[in-house]
Amino acid sequence: MAKSTSYPDPQSFQHLPNASCSCPIHENGQPFTAPLGIQFADHVEIDSIDYETAAAVYDAHHSYMDSLPSVNLAHHGVYFQGALVGAITWRYPLISRKRIRHGVDGQLRPEPFDIEDLPESLWPTARRVLPSTDEPVVDSEVVAGDSIVEAARICLGVRMPNLASATLARAQEQFVRDHADEDVRFLLTWVRADFGAAMVRALRDKGWTCTGYCEPSQASNREDKPIRERFKWRFLCPVENVREQSTLDRWSQ
Repeated sequence: MAKSTSYPDPQSFQHLPNASCSCPIHENGQPFTAPLGIQFADHVEIDSIDYETAAAVYDAHHSYMDSLPSVNLAHHGVYFQGALVGAITWRYPLISRKRIRHGVDGQLRPEPFDIEDLPESLWPTARRVLPSTDEPVVDSEVVAGDSIVEAARICLGVRMPNLASATLARAQEQFVRDHADEDVRFLLTWVRADFGAAMVRALRDKGWTCTGYCEPSQASNREDKPIRERFKWRFLCPVENVREQSTLDRWSQ
């Protein structure tokens, strides 16, 4: 019997810009080799970009929401070895108040609902994404909308292993350092319910908790978008959790 050949895990990833794309990521981009593992995260940086640059990235590479509202707190560019590879926008969510639920040790708990109220196709994902329902809700509070900031339009124009998790780690830490004063208590983001598990794992590992879902609904005062026809998971992260985290090693392997 022939012996099977074993191959070592790849140590790097070669990126070539898309010559047919004229967005800020690819228009002037240069080829580069990305080391994987812990070294990879060391090369990911976050810096401020202007509205026009963020809008151009989303227009070219965001899969379901290319438009960009004009009222935002900050636009972050995602850079690898100095090359722009994506963007994230931070803004106050379109809510005035939100009820937050806590467990025995103060951790976030999901809103009460029956998984079987969701479409049957989402049941397996819901059981993986939502925290265990064994632990009770022991306290709740209603917080003002301006104490929550949403990470929106998370968009990567380069497909690279581990980039999503490293990006999330860098971006939330940078935002909290630069913008989250004592009045901002929670970060918020949404994940399309039919997305793969990579971003969900990255969120969970960086202190985010799935606290519920949003049903499909078009906004009466805005342009119809296909994403509003899909269920979405709602994730929250206490700002204090971000401040306590000091290393990327765990999320870059």
